[in-house]
Amino acid sequence: MTIKINYLENFLVINEVGSFTKAADKLNISQSAISQQIDTLEKYFGTKLFNRTLRGVSLTEEGKILLKRVKVILDNLKLAKAEIIKQSKILSGNLSISTSTVPGEYILPSYFAKFRKEHSSVNFRVEINDTDKSFNKLFDGEVDLAAVGTLKNFQDDIEWIILGKEELVLAVPKDHELLKHNTLDPQEILNYSYITRESTSGTRAVSEKIFKSVGISFDDLNIICELASTESILTAVADNMGISVISSIAASIMKDAGQIEILRFPPEIQSTRNLYLIRLKDWDKNNRLIDAFWKYARSFKS
Repeated sequence: MTIKINYLENFLVINEVGSFTKAADKLNISQSAISQQIDTLEKYFGTKLFNRTLRGVSLTEEGKILLKRVKVILDNLKLAKAEIIKQSKILSGNLSISTSTVPGEYILPSYFAKFRKEHSSVNFRVEINDTDKSFNKLFDGEVDLAAVGTLKNFQDDIEWIILGKEELVLAVPKDHELLKHNTLDPQEILNYSYITRESTSGTRAVSEKIFKSVGISFDDLNIICELASTESILTAVADNMGISVISSIAASIMKDAGQIEILRFPPEIQSTRNLYLIRLKDWDKNNRLIDAFWKYARSFKS
């Protein structure tokens, strides 16, 4: 015969209230269930545990012995559970991240999914923002981490992990004139309507560097529209509104869907960038969740 832990817990409640009926009400179970549990305990120990009278119940001498031991047993079980939880490092809570479009929509979701397989009590709160806003939220303490495409000369104040690399490409409408050439001449971009991200975008900053490396000022481009997201730019390109230097990760999805085409810069032009996960150097060392996800991201294998 076996007994359950809750039988012992309910044994304490009956002794406390002095009645099977009151104990059943307090525990929100039937009186017959309470009676059956005590019958099981009495059979297990081979003796009566309660004196039953019309006014209620009281412990027998044997019941008093069990009472003393049950309290110790249950206290030890609580201690054991607390130690096991601490040992297994069960994580729970919310981790907030401000991220630019590409890491937030195409890279980090895989990290989140695999991390939650090991830590199912962890939730992620993710905001898609431009690079400047992501840095501001991190420095203002509004988020725990940020994911961006440039470090913006903040290396003295932050720590970072490289999540991966991405190539910037020229997204053009299907059947665009530039597709007739075997290679992309960046100077030709000046001849067409251009769509850009906002000035606080990391993609914008890197595209400006690409143009500068080939002697093109960003102001010389025929900019007809400034949009605040990668998706809106790609939609505008697909609708034949203009061309744009954009993330190859995002552009490839629409290319595969047959909505746009992409052109790559010649190999002598540096058109790749790192994507970073960042945290403050003075991050809250008591936040086990930040530390755990950071270590996980550093060792992540897709």
